[in-house]
Amino acid sequence: MMPPLLPPQQKWRAGAALVLLLLLAALAVLPPLQKGSFDFPGCLFYKMTGLPCPLCGGTRATSALLHGDLHRTLDLNPLAFVAVAALLGIVGVCGWEAVRGRALLNWPSRFKQAGRWFPLVLLLLIVWWLLHVWSALRGPKSELLDLRNPLARSLHEDFRAPAR
Repeated sequence: MMPPLLPPQQKWRAGAALVLLLLLAALAVLPPLQKGSFDFPGCLFYKMTGLPCPLCGGTRATSALLHGDLHRTLDLNPLAFVAVAALLGIVGVCGWEAVRGRALLNWPSRFKQAGRWFPLVLLLLIVWWLLHVWSALRGPKSELLDLRNPLARSLHEDFRAPAR
């Protein structure tokens, strides 16, 4: 059994759960986000290449998911499903720990275990990202491309599916 949490640990877990829950609630309550709907400094990779990075479209995809638009979520960035599930899991565990006053998980041990899986997760992320870029170049995911960029425009023309 895990030892009782100290009051500062309990407050930290309650605060973390509350902040994450408020973030998700804000994305669910606000109107669905569209490209350019808020000032975000932007992705250096996207600015240089005009191509999406693995996280491009993630905030808009999460907003779409929380509004029930599964098709748009899949189109923008399916990793939103994983992100929302992980955030809800963290909210649940931190909230439960704060209420119980006792740790449910050994967090340092969990982080250590997660570190062992990092190379595999990174490899899967790279493979998924290459498919994401290929899909954006071939299909109607132009929202994820900046066709003003010569590299993105050239690749889009080369990879675009022929009209039938």
